[in-house]
Amino acid sequence: MIKSDLRSRTRDYLDRSDLDTKIDGWINDVRLDLALKYNFRYLYVESTASTTAGESTYSLPADYLGHLVLWCGSKKLMRVSPRELDNLTETDINAGASVRLLPLESGSSVSSTSISAPPDYYIERGMEVELYPTPDAVYTLTLKYYAQPATWATGSSTNDSYDYITTFHPEAVIWGVALRGAMYLDDDKKIPVFAAAYKSAVEEMIARERANLVEDQNIRIKTWTDFDLTTFKRMFRVGV
Repeated sequence: MIKSDLRSRTRDYLDRSDLDTKIDGWINDVRLDLALKYNFRYLYVESTASTTAGESTYSLPADYLGHLVLWCGSKKLMRVSPRELDNLTETDINAGASVRLLPLESGSSVSSTSISAPPDYYIERGMEVELYPTPDAVYTLTLKYYAQPATWATGSSTNDSYDYITTFHPEAVIWGVALRGAMYLDDDKKIPVFAAAYKSAVEEMIARERANLVEDQNIRIKTWTDFDLTTFKRMFRVGV
């Protein structure tokens, strides 16, 4: 569904024609909210970055939404919690010494204050990741993650890019936008109605997506064992 149609439907539900700019913003808000409620496969993306020797902390992409998988070169890094990272190192607070518990690879170095080696682990810190050990050289980081839907510019009548969510789940978007509009207008009568409609549309969206995922997983190429002998002969014109 194109933006002008979404905007028009929302105007009808709100019975207002003076909120187009705000409606455009609400459309973006709802698309992001729906992406947070379900991991759409079309939003699973990949990007790369390079490490810097001696630098352990790196920013995540600006469109990062969640579920990071991180590779360093050809090695998949293990995600750990801050507590697990503490268990991987023994820190002498007085001396400032940090000791890696796992055997160091050939060529890795240990100083009195840090460890420099090819990374094995990472932890997430908001919109940053910290690698351990600290990279000792330049490596290619490959990040796989769910990204935010591309933001649409306000004021245009058409979409800035193809959008799966508004194409296949327009009702969820419309009810979500209408709900935000009713809340903005303090319309106590419409808020509960739109909230219930949005909740129902989201549940239907998730059910449909899960059903599609199951269907995809159940796809199997048929072999000759799936057919009886007569059908098999007819298909390949054997003995016919």
